[in-house]
Amino acid sequence: MIPPLNKWYPMTGVADYPTKTDALERRAERLEEEYKQALKMKKVKDKIDDVEFELYVKKAEQNQLRLEIFTNRKLDILA
Repeated sequence: MIPPLNKWYPMTGVADYPTKTDALERRAERLEEEYKQALKMKKVKDKIDDVEFELYVKKAEQNQLRLEIFTNRKLDILA
């Protein structure tokens, strides 16, 4: 009787070699992490834009008040 082939030549798979599914899983995890970071950055950017707009409106109101306070009108001159 002929002994089985794997007696002299053991057939073992490479356990540490990455397969296509491993690569796909790593890519999916990386893309999910990048997406989460992009969402966080967008939220931060939106908050910064809101604060900048509020500061712009406040500065415009201050300038308008300054113009109203320091403008000379005919009624002020005559009084």
